[in-house]
Amino acid sequence: MTAPARPTADLIDEFFDQISATPQPLLHGVTATVRFELTEDHGDERVRLVRIRDGRVHVGRRQARADATIRTDRRFFEYVVTGEANALTAALRGRLRVDGDIRLLVAFSRLLPSPPHRVTTVPPPDRTARLAAQAAKAGGTSARTGKVSAAAARAAAAAADRRTRKDHGR
Repeated sequence: MTAPARPTADLIDEFFDQISATPQPLLHGVTATVRFELTEDHGDERVRLVRIRDGRVHVGRRQARADATIRTDRRFFEYVVTGEANALTAALRGRLRVDGDIRLLVAFSRLLPSPPHRVTTVPPPDRTARLAAQAAKAGGTSARTGKVSAAAARAAAAAADRRTRKDHGR
């Protein structure tokens, strides 16, 4: 049997509870107040007032003056706090409206999770990567794609081979 679906407002409340429970080193040096106005489906508005003071975050529910006000609907904000939507991209596309100091959205977005389906891996450096970098330096890259041409890659490999033979010949 599956667990009953929990109200979606809980995701937002949990997010705000989590960021206010512990110091946030990513906000070190930031002192500001950000008001979040989240519109419900039936037209009601939920307000969260987030006070940031040098890495400490306090979240309240009262209507007060803020350095920045961020407005969106509650459903979309759930996507933001779960990492399924990017707040900065949403602001650029008009899905999330920011009044006041937009830099505070940038600072606050440091606390938002990354998308769950994206995993960043950095491969270890190897000979092929070095050859590709050398070929790119030699000017054999396409300005549009940044891909190394086959001729440039062969030239870089031949040059590396010559250097290797020369080093072993001594």
